[in-house]
Amino acid sequence: MSRIVHLGLGAFHRAHQAVYTADAGGWEICGVAWRSHVVADALRASGGRYRLIERRPVEDREREIAVITETLVAHDEPDAVMERIAAPDTHIVTLTITEGGYDGPLIDLLARGIAARGEEPLAVLSCDNVPRNGEVTRRAVGGGEHVAFPSTVVDRITPASDDPLTVVTEPFSMWIIEAFAGPRPAWARAGAVTVEDTAPYELMKLRLVNAPHSALAHLGLPRGHETVADAVADPELRTFVERLIAEELRPTLPAVPGIDAFIAQTFERFANPRMRHRLAQIATGAEHKIPLRLLAPARELRAAGREPVLIERVLSAAGWPP
Repeated sequence: MSRIVHLGLGAFHRAHQAVYTADAGGWEICGVAWRSHVVADALRASGGRYRLIERRPVEDREREIAVITETLVAHDEPDAVMERIAAPDTHIVTLTITEGGYDGPLIDLLARGIAARGEEPLAVLSCDNVPRNGEVTRRAVGGGEHVAFPSTVVDRITPASDDPLTVVTEPFSMWIIEAFAGPRPAWARAGAVTVEDTAPYELMKLRLVNAPHSALAHLGLPRGHETVADAVADPELRTFVERLIAEELRPTLPAVPGIDAFIAQTFERFANPRMRHRLAQIATGAEHKIPLRLLAPARELRAAGREPVLIERVLSAAGWPP
């Protein structure tokens, strides 16, 4: 059976790429944690099986996922990790190592594993919310003549869980993957979309999900709201965000297939009262989030001769500039 090595054994991977791979069939995943044994040991004890809970507005939908057939802890088993990456039946490496992980030890192990493969082809897919994540990964690894680094766009809200064998997530899931050569699971069967260029989709997610999230957080917290669902249930805030999208964010986007349905889904996701997506969490790290989410479209509007008055209201609420 063909193998994927996944670096970063967190909840998002188990709610996202692992689910797509399980639904595609015919592949297995070797999941690699960096230092913590909690999830790795729990999966070993359960035979790789864990429970996925989709938290819907009224009720949950549960299923069992059993596609992670091996787990490793890189800090304790670096040679085993490199061996799995270098193995001929490993065709893909996926990563969820967070933005700060691209100059860290897992990238070093990946580079050494790639070097050990020689001329054996490999595809490396970053699944982190990093702009042009494929290019970032290529630079971090140092390239590789026989390695593809397609960029991807991922989305699925997945709060942390105290139970290592239970993953709670929302019903919505998106995975946009740049086309690459070589073997891969039938991810399209599970809803993944292959495109020539992920850049328009990356902008769409950034400006139609992440920017409205920031608006709801910075405007909603002073009004006493705790979660995204609370804030979007506030008629004044919902109307503001609808205008923000229609008047100042969507006009800065290129044409993307399905954008109207995407916007409708965004508000459905925001309104799910059982996800408990906390505004305080979204508001943290504003110094990193606001430039990409709000300053960039504001500059583009000004270049087109328009003042971004709604964006300016969000920036003011966020105390920008810091």
